[in-house]
Amino acid sequence: MYCTNCGRKLPEDGSPCVCRQQPAQPEQQTYTQPVQPQQNYGAPTQNFQMPPQYYAQPPVQYPGQRPITPVHGVLKSFFASPLFLITAILFSANLLFQIIASLFPQDPAYIVNQIYSNLPYEMQFIISPGDLYSALSDAQSGTTVGTVIGMLITGGLMAAAYWITYISAKNPSVPAAKTAGLTIMKVFSIISLVVMSLAEVLCVVLAVIFGVALAGNDYGYMDEMMSVIFGILIAACIIGFVVLIFEIIYEAKVIKMLNSAKNAMRTGMIPNKASIFVAVICFISAAVSFFSVFGDAVLYGWIRVPLGLTSVALNVLYGLLVLRFNKMLKNAGMAR
Repeated sequence: MYCTNCGRKLPEDGSPCVCRQQPAQPEQQTYTQPVQPQQNYGAPTQNFQMPPQYYAQPPVQYPGQRPITPVHGVLKSFFASPLFLITAILFSANLLFQIIASLFPQDPAYIVNQIYSNLPYEMQFIISPGDLYSALSDAQSGTTVGTVIGMLITGGLMAAAYWITYISAKNPSVPAAKTAGLTIMKVFSIISLVVMSLAEVLCVVLAVIFGVALAGNDYGYMDEMMSVIFGILIAACIIGFVVLIFEIIYEAKVIKMLNSAKNAMRTGMIPNKASIFVAVICFISAAVSFFSVFGDAVLYGWIRVPLGLTSVALNVLYGLLVLRFNKMLKNAGMAR
């Protein structure tokens, strides 16, 4: 047998191996070479942190933001004023009364009767009551639905324009009122200018054609009456041209005012003063509308009275808004 400690052959007498009888030797320390970290070229080790790399980034282009000026505050206070709020409320009410009046038209027979009762005796033989009744009936039945839809679209957009402008001006979290409402008003002013111009021209052309047709016929004992009618038509043509000119000037100045206010709300530059001509036309329209309320009440009944009264109030408010706008600019030292 051999010693399990030193590997010598054990004595046969069973005595322990000589290595057990020697003094204990200190343990021999073995030197272990440290493992060198493996170099991995091209990739950093786990404990090695690359310094941050700053690459050249192209400058970010932000949209130009103009500074908030005192003009924004003046315009916000104007469009958030109680006067503008009342205008928005009355416009919405006027739209509602228009729709109600369109849904409940007056009986054509009543209208024909009222017209003939106010015509001179000689003219009652020229226009047939039956033809006038048929024309009014066809006009009412054919335009009621279209009129209501048109009012809901155009009037609804205009009412939204007033409320958008007022709510954005009343909001304290935004420094400037939105221009979307003024844009809608401007678009409808342009459309109104074109439509009214075409309507006036068409009416004048029809009046001239009708007048020429009357003048070319022989009416015997009614020649004098026809001459009076022809003179009235000529006067109507002249008045129509004058009204057309005033309407064009009015709408052009309204568009100019809206453009100036929009530019001021967008850039903060001082706007131009509102045109006094617009205020004068508004007050004149209010007076005309006031007197037409009675005529509408006679022809169409009481249902047209609220519509006429709100139209009068709106024209007055439009004129007051023009004057108020100029006064606010003057008080702020921005009038020019």
